[in-house]
Amino acid sequence: MTGPRAVRQHITEERIVEAALALIHDEPSGSFTLAKLAKRLHISAPTIYSHVPNKQYIIERVRSRVVAEIDCSSFERLPWDEALADWARSYANAFVKHPETIPLLTTNPVQAPELVRQYEVIATALLEAGWPPDEIVAVFTVVESFVMGSVLDLVAPVQMVQPADGEEYPLLRSLLGESADVLRAQHTFELGIETMIDGLRRRLERVAVRPV
Repeated sequence: MTGPRAVRQHITEERIVEAALALIHDEPSGSFTLAKLAKRLHISAPTIYSHVPNKQYIIERVRSRVVAEIDCSSFERLPWDEALADWARSYANAFVKHPETIPLLTTNPVQAPELVRQYEVIATALLEAGWPPDEIVAVFTVVESFVMGSVLDLVAPVQMVQPADGEEYPLLRSLLGESADVLRAQHTFELGIETMIDGLRRRLERVAVRPV
């Protein structure tokens, strides 16, 4: 028998997640809705609920796909600051492949166990390094915020500042000429990591919880 019943038999949770990720890639500025997802899968929206509990579950499965490549193993062998820098680089590398997911994933609560487990590893390392408990979540949130903004720069055109012809900005134009290179965004990212980590080191010197 052909028709809706035959199509439904081929719908799986994995296919729904793949379609959701593809939809987000194709419509990065559009809202992610189950109606759009159902249309992409050629099924009715209620059919989706036969395979997944709700929209938030799909979003977190998409997040799981993206963050699966983030590596936090450096915390097992490196000091907290070096490990945090490595984590930031790995985080950026994962999202550079899926920048369209950033608006959706950054505005929904994180539930994906793949990322929550990493938070636990990082929190443990920061606590052992002397960070006050009430600042630990803020520390890795600062890193994530920096990474997400940097990813958008990493996937943007090489030259993002383009003064209109005829406008006089001699210093700016000369500086833009110096930075007009395909490695500009990567250099900016590394400069940001270095500056951020240096700032965190200095802050820890001021706020560290000293052993009794």
